Amino acid sequence: MEIQKVIKAYSLSEALKALKEHAGNCEVIAGGTDLSVKIREGHNKNEVLVDITDLEELLGISISENEIRIGSAAKYGDLVANAEIKKILPGLWDASNSVGAPQIRNLGTIGGNIANGSPAADSIPPLLALDARITIKNLESERIVRLEDIYLGKGKVDIKEDEIIVDIIIDRPSAKLNVEFEKLGLRNALAISRLSTSVYLDLDGDVIKTARVGSGSLGLYPLREPVLEDFLTGKTLNADLIKLGSSKYSDIVAERLNGRSTCEFKREAVKGVFEAAMGRILANL
Repeated sequence: MEIQKVIKAYSLSEALKALKEHAGNCEVIAGGTDLSVKIREGHNKNEVLVDITDLEELLGISISENEIRIGSAAKYGDLVANAEIKKILPGLWDASNSVGAPQIRNLGTIGGNIANGSPAADSIPPLLALDARITIKNLESERIVRLEDIYLGKGKVDIKEDEIIVDIIIDRPSAKLNVEFEKLGLRNALAISRLSTSVYLDLDGDVIKTARVGSGSLGLYPLREPVLEDFLTGKTLNADLIKLGSSKYSDIVAERLNGRSTCEFKREAVKGVFEAAMGRILANL
């Protein structure tokens, strides 16, 4: 569909007004790394674009004693350049650093990655493992929802036509918490994930008090792995547990993808990415 109008918003309220006025024939563009491809190929579904690239309300990364807030229009390059993110959230930093080429990291936004609903989005598994929440606004209201709850199906998210993701909220982990990310791509550089996983462990010594696992490209959308999380919780972290956990993960993936052409590959490959992520946590004990 040919674009008929582009509205450059200079404030969040301007952007929300434009979305409401053109509801049903409008979408947001920030980095545009996905949408620009659709437009070039004629696969976009709306004629009006609202450009939110430079909205101050959606930019920046703030780190306080209790939480971390990442603006939805923050670029992956912003995350990679942030030394505190690398120190506090290494899994998210690794995922951000693995996104495409530098040109893509300097254009692509974390909010766009969420809103796109792709199961292969690199940043989403660590955010799921961190139990991230997102702030969503329209002109009349604001809601804060858990990230895992917005995914409705392949490419479908619970963000209405008149809403914009404002920021991503993460409870600041303490020093004893560990978050790691690992992905398997088609090649070493510029790889779209064939699959990825992120593991969050809250440890008491070497005993796992809480486990959260986020998966990418292992379902119709990014998701948590509650069965695996329950299996890990309460157990001692060691090499034997990692092997048992990887087998459990493989069985979960096999059941989920049963009948699909990728099933046999992914049920084996997931063992490697899980063992790599867990192994780094074990090595840091």
